[in-house]
Amino acid sequence: MDELPENIEITEDIAPIINKFITDGQYHTIGLLVDSNTSIHCYPLIESALPDHFLIHIASGEKHKDLSTCNGIWEEMTHHQMDRKSLLINLGGGVIGDMGGFCAATYKRGINFINVPTTLLAQVDASIGGKLGVDFQGYKNHIGVFQDPQQVIICPEFLSTLPTTELRSGFAEVVKHALVFDQQYWNKIRSSPWDSQVWSEHITHSVFTKSSIVAQDPTEIGITENFKFWTYHWSCH
Repeated sequence: MDELPENIEITEDIAPIINKFITDGQYHTIGLLVDSNTSIHCYPLIESALPDHFLIHIASGEKHKDLSTCNGIWEEMTHHQMDRKSLLINLGGGVIGDMGGFCAATYKRGINFINVPTTLLAQVDASIGGKLGVDFQGYKNHIGVFQDPQQVIICPEFLSTLPTTELRSGFAEVVKHALVFDQQYWNKIRSSPWDSQVWSEHITHSVFTKSSIVAQDPTEIGITENFKFWTYHWSCH
C-alpha cells in the first residue's frame, strides 16, 4: 500500500484539518462524544476549531462500553435533534471510537461520524477499519456493525496527555505490527531506548500496516494466503 486510505489523515496540526472537514460537510448539527478524561485533556486542543456544537459526556473505561451507555448517547442525540445531515465526532480512545461509531451507525439508520483517536493504541490500531460495537453480558464487542468513519484524524499531540502506562499499551501494538510484518522496522524499534522512540513514525508505520490488513479482510473473515505471502515479501524488503 503506497498511500493511506482517503478517510485517514495524520497531522501535527489538527485544528485546521478538522475545521475544514466540518465546513465542507455543511452539517446541520454537530455532537462531540467525550469521556471524563478527554473532556478535560483533549477537548481544549480542538474546541476553538469547532463551529457550534454540543458535548455528550460519558464515563471512561471499558466497563461502561455497553448498551446502557449507548442509550444515554442516543437520548442526547435525539434531544439535540440530530438528523441524517448531522455529524458525531468521537474524541477519545478505543472505547469512545467503538461505541460512538456504533451509536452513529445505528442512529436514524446511520449518520456520519469521524474518529479523533487520543490514545496511542487507538491511533495505531483501534480507530482503523470500521469495527464498531459494545460489550454485552460479559462478551466483548458482542453487539456491533462494520462501518467506516467519514474520516479518521490522527494527531500525535494528544499523546502528551497520556500517562506512561497508556503509551506502553499502545507501544505493544506497534511492536506486534513490526514483529509480524516488518523485520527491519522491528530492528529499528529495539535499537532505540524508550525515551528516544519517535511516536509520529510509529503511528504512520502501524496505520499503513493496519490499513493493509483491513483492505484485504475488511470484515475479519480471515487473512488470505495471498495476503500472508504478500506480507512476508514486504517484510523482507
